[in-house]
Amino acid sequence: ASRVAAAALPEFLSASFGDGNTGLAVQFLVALLPAILVEIIVLQPVQDTLESTGFKNDQREYVTGSDASIAVQVPYDPERWIKHRANPDRYWNTLSGLFGRTTLLPRLQGPLFVLNVVSAAVLFYSLYLVPAGYMKLALPALPFTISSFALGLLLVFRVNNATNRYVKARDLWGDMLNISRDLIQQASQWANREDFIDFARWVPAFTTGLMCQLRDPRKHDLAQELREAAGSDLTREGEGAGLTKEEIELMCSRPNGMLPAHYVTHMLRIKIKAMGLPLEQRLMMESNVTRLINDMGACENIFATPIPVGYTKHTSRFLFLWLFFLPFALTEQLGVGTVFAQQVLSFGLLGIEDVGIQIEEPFSVLPLKKICFKIANEGQIVRSSFDFLEEQGSKSKASQRLQMA
Repeated sequence: ASRVAAAALPEFLSASFGDGNTGLAVQFLVALLPAILVEIIVLQPVQDTLESTGFKNDQREYVTGSDASIAVQVPYDPERWIKHRANPDRYWNTLSGLFGRTTLLPRLQGPLFVLNVVSAAVLFYSLYLVPAGYMKLALPALPFTISSFALGLLLVFRVNNATNRYVKARDLWGDMLNISRDLIQQASQWANREDFIDFARWVPAFTTGLMCQLRDPRKHDLAQELREAAGSDLTREGEGAGLTKEEIELMCSRPNGMLPAHYVTHMLRIKIKAMGLPLEQRLMMESNVTRLINDMGACENIFATPIPVGYTKHTSRFLFLWLFFLPFALTEQLGVGTVFAQQVLSFGLLGIEDVGIQIEEPFSVLPLKKICFKIANEGQIVRSSFDFLEEQGSKSKASQRLQMA
């Protein structure tokens, strides 16, 4: 049988590539066309071209001093929510975004390429070598049907745990936003003008420093981020200015082993002590600083402890092997459509698993810079408008007394 197959194979290949024949070359072109298109789309020159023609991802934060960017979840406003719910536009926006704005395809390019090659090789073997006398290689669909339930549970559990970490991190940063607002208002009402201005300039530095320590150091320059923490208008002077150059240098040259956010909480406590507030007011402000430290510790806990690595590895291995052997069960039923079916299933299942991987470490996905900007901008407004706000408060109080009289 092997001699017959060896003799028949050259003759078969010659006939398949002959003129007027729609055999091997045409069928494989049709089978591999979707996979080839995906490989072309993820090429960087093609991505740059698509971005220049309008397929641009505006959901990014740019690395300080670089053209590189970080894909993040953008905070929604009423306009974004309307666009998010719009039918049928949201389907078109989602599908069109897959080819130019998404970072998913580049991340999945490697495993998708391997699985496409495997499915193409299985298809070639089944359609052309088996008829030539080679041994048939096929698997029944029943094992995949039975194991799909367990695979689905693994993926759902994996993504649910990652989502819980994302939600917890989001709530922690929301709490720090509220605490920062409260500290600025407390200082504006209880401290004298000079102490308030000095204290309020340090409050945004906490979340800015925490953002830098929770992300890849290559994505943020601490000194530059602290300069930008002054607020929306970096040209302001006096009350509207942020930390001085000397203060930024002090923070960047902090004691070895001391984290940026930890250094800021230490400075906040020093400045609260120097205000000379009554005990009750000082305790309330100290309590807020303690809450900041608690939130910082909770963020560090999320960052340092991933979902058990054994579970993550087993899910990835099980999923990849399941997809690797799937073409052996699909070829007899789908024929030339095996590669396309394999690609669609792989994209869907690997995409679900990739979502869990991306949001498991939420601080690279959450819009932390937007939160830091909000704290800095609101602080700058209150500092710059301190005299005006105090005057408005006095006028309101005087008006109320006149009405009572």
